[in-house]
Amino acid sequence: MSRNAFDLRGFDAVLYKEIKHVLRDRITLFLSLFLPIVQLTLFGYAINTKVEHIRAAFLNEDGGALSVRFLDGLRASNMFDLADVATSRRDLDEFVVSGRSRVAFDIPPNFTADLRSGRHASVQVMIDGSDSVVAQPAFSAATEIGAAVSGAATQRIDVRPRVLFNPSLRSANFLVPGLIGVIMQLITMFLTALSIVGERERGTLDQLLVTPVGVMGLMLGKIAPYAVIGFLDFLLVLGAMRWIFDVPIAGNIFLLLVLAAAFMIAALGLGLLVSSVAKTQVQAMLGAFGLTLPSILLSGFFFERSLMPPLMQWLGDAIPLTFFLEILRGIILRGAGLAELWPQVVAMLALATVLIVAASIRFARSATS
Repeated sequence: MSRNAFDLRGFDAVLYKEIKHVLRDRITLFLSLFLPIVQLTLFGYAINTKVEHIRAAFLNEDGGALSVRFLDGLRASNMFDLADVATSRRDLDEFVVSGRSRVAFDIPPNFTADLRSGRHASVQVMIDGSDSVVAQPAFSAATEIGAAVSGAATQRIDVRPRVLFNPSLRSANFLVPGLIGVIMQLITMFLTALSIVGERERGTLDQLLVTPVGVMGLMLGKIAPYAVIGFLDFLLVLGAMRWIFDVPIAGNIFLLLVLAAAFMIAALGLGLLVSSVAKTQVQAMLGAFGLTLPSILLSGFFFERSLMPPLMQWLGDAIPLTFFLEILRGIILRGAGLAELWPQVVAMLALATVLIVAASIRFARSATS
């Protein structure tokens, strides 16, 4: 029997049924109403395009009154926070290589003497080019530092900026390594969450639980294939980064592979957490989507974390991707090793352990309830 496309009979009955269905599915209703508010709040507070208070290190080999005056002028500019004091040029280099400082000022021993004798005094400024969002305004500000510091003597200061690791300030060198971490988390988390929830929706998860299979064995058996898929994805996008986008790998590639495998544990933990809460694939997708946006915004993928409010920085510290991005950019762009990156490695492994333990407990409870 043919149907009239404009026949409105039964509209009220179908509408009543659908409203009842939506109200009964409280988790989906809560996520669909709550997530937009959370995302708006994160966008509003986390996004700050004005670059200032860049963490900087300095080495004052002069120690004279005019060099101190120059440093005071840097502090007064609000562009640089002189948070790290180096005692040697090696220390100054390590501050930048480790990613702790984005900019480093090297004041030579003869700085005050040159200015008092009427000669030009030079200050070398090393800028971390691995973060092009910060490096570009830092480069512009550094070239104007001599003129920004008041006084006749400071007008003869020759500031010489040098961009490290990414001299051309290519945006691909900054964004593509970060994309690797985002893609790994996204793929692994979605596949794991949707796979387990799909088993629950089809009723096959309950069938598996009544077989002589332990909860841990079931969980590991379910997530192991997706761990392999995620690692293969990592190798593919790493190859694409190197040969398509021409981003060289400056550091140890074996260390990069080992730490990428460690990050997979954290991503799998996130997927398991989502799957232990969600009852349907729609809920799993909303939950995974709700975790993805905060991860991208608060991890430093697009925006410098030091420019965010303290609360947003603390929330970012609870996201494994935050530390993996530092590891990726540190190894790939700055050539950093374990000696420079161990704080990020320890933090990422600690979060991965917490996520896996919490997901295992939650999964066991949901599976046996």
